[in-house]
Amino acid sequence: MYFQTDPLRVCRLGCVGAVIALTSSVCTFAQDPGDSVCPRAAAGSVFSAPREVRSQNGVLRVVLSLRNETKPTGEIRYCYVDENGNQSPTLRVKPGDLLILKLKNELPGAPALTFHSSSGQDGATSQATPAACVKGGMNAASTNLHFHGLMIPPACRQDDVLRTMIAPGAPPYEYRVRIPRTQPPGLYWYHPHPHGHSEEQVLGGASGALIVEGVEHFNRLVEGLPERLLVIRDQTRVNAGEPGPQPPSKDLSVNFVPVPYPRYPPAIIRTKPSQRELWRVLNASSDTFLELHLLTNGKWQSMGLVALDGVPLGYGEAGYEKTGYDQNTGKNPVQWIQSIPLPPGGRAEFIFDSPNEGQTQLLTAGVNTVPTVDEDQPAPVPETGSPVPIPDDDDYTPPRWLVTIVVAGDAPELPSTLPKNSTHFQRSAKQGAGTTKPGIPPLSSVHPTRERRLYFSEKVMDPKNPRASTVFYLTEEGHQPSPFNPADAPNITVRQGDVEDWVIENRSQEAHTFHIHQSHFIVLQRDDDAVHENYLRDTVAVPFWDGASTHYPSVKLRIDFRDPSIVGTFPYHCHILQHEDGGMMGTVRVLKRRRAGDSGTEKVR
Repeated sequence: MYFQTDPLRVCRLGCVGAVIALTSSVCTFAQDPGDSVCPRAAAGSVFSAPREVRSQNGVLRVVLSLRNETKPTGEIRYCYVDENGNQSPTLRVKPGDLLILKLKNELPGAPALTFHSSSGQDGATSQATPAACVKGGMNAASTNLHFHGLMIPPACRQDDVLRTMIAPGAPPYEYRVRIPRTQPPGLYWYHPHPHGHSEEQVLGGASGALIVEGVEHFNRLVEGLPERLLVIRDQTRVNAGEPGPQPPSKDLSVNFVPVPYPRYPPAIIRTKPSQRELWRVLNASSDTFLELHLLTNGKWQSMGLVALDGVPLGYGEAGYEKTGYDQNTGKNPVQWIQSIPLPPGGRAEFIFDSPNEGQTQLLTAGVNTVPTVDEDQPAPVPETGSPVPIPDDDDYTPPRWLVTIVVAGDAPELPSTLPKNSTHFQRSAKQGAGTTKPGIPPLSSVHPTRERRLYFSEKVMDPKNPRASTVFYLTEEGHQPSPFNPADAPNITVRQGDVEDWVIENRSQEAHTFHIHQSHFIVLQRDDDAVHENYLRDTVAVPFWDGASTHYPSVKLRIDFRDPSIVGTFPYHCHILQHEDGGMMGTVRVLKRRRAGDSGTEKVR
């Protein structure tokens, strides 16, 4: 779990941290007018948690509308709005629940067209429908929905992003998603995934959290803890004319409270003194890397990491059962660390201890996503807003304060995870909610069926123009690089029950983020060095190539195709959505497990 971070940037954060933590004032800007389609809170304000909608009697029903608006500054905003006018509600479900989500596309655009879907492996029948599973291109006004991290079928009306196109004005499109009983409990999210237009919609704010209940079953340390959800998004920077240091490529927000360039006024949290909390943090950015740190009264503070990408640490490993601790060590799986890297799409759940008095700052360190021009002149944290001469960099990701946590005895109460003696907890445990499948060996102990090598690469269309468009590739070794085309046949074919090792190399001079739908993986090696990371992931960063070394940065992943529910075709791609939209994506088809006497002709390739 690492990025190529700039340690001097972090040091400078520490040097000015004590001063800023004690002297930073709450900067407020004008609130959006009441008639705004996608309103945003004022910068520097106290943020609130998104509204939650919980399943009842095993079913969660929700209706969302996707809307957008263009502000006078030129900023284009997108938002999901429920029937009560709440933006991006948090969906809370339990393993085994049925999620019925109706999505309305209320974007301005061409009227709804009629497509015909043909019978396929998802069981769809041939019929005329204004929002169907069709194979072909998307347009800027079309949309669909991806349930990031859920191990559900890549099928029509579940988690198919390759063929589902919901046109503007079409009737509400109904998703019916059964949360697997074996889904690891933790933080997931939903966002649009129309190829070629994902970045614009996610960058504009179309995203929300999805929590699968039950993490307290797997870690006794979080039983009954107050919960706090932070959704960090990026957005188009609109105040480019203000004086200041080199601006970031994107501004950030926390729960829709903007943290704008150049002074980055942090959002505000009020919390009770000496309170232990469970924080769930989602990097819902389209393109921005984060590296989280806590600074309390001028000193770095450790965070107790308990889950990544929705999966509790140690989940599925030998000796780790639903009793809530590692039977091999007798300890709850937790890592006390002072840095948590989160690539776009990544999530972290950790224990936070509020101080008895004073303040805590949540910040993101600077992340090097391209080779630095001058290693001795890293970007400092802006303290006064004075200009700093730094080379222009479209991928610039400087350090920023995100949140100031203020201790107050009258801070509002937070909802909490369930204590073990609650009737809901006991009922869920009896149902086996969130448990691993019996008899399934840990992924780390399985001998892989085969190994593949894939690599990220790029091509600038006009090398003489540094701002020319770029084509992005994600290619299996031995094949010709080509940008993703939704009409093409799957790039890779495997069979259900397989476990494969994929080496992902980065042959380009900017960082990328590998993500695969429907499945999880473990990281075995980084740059050919073995690592021991006892957690499943669905997203991992791959550092940039320096342009000179004969060795490309790489990660070796063990990917799990054993779940029978994921039979079908689904994508893998860079989760920097600008790169994904630019072609850095491929598809894998999971065939049904071959049975005795099966005469099927489809082959693994």
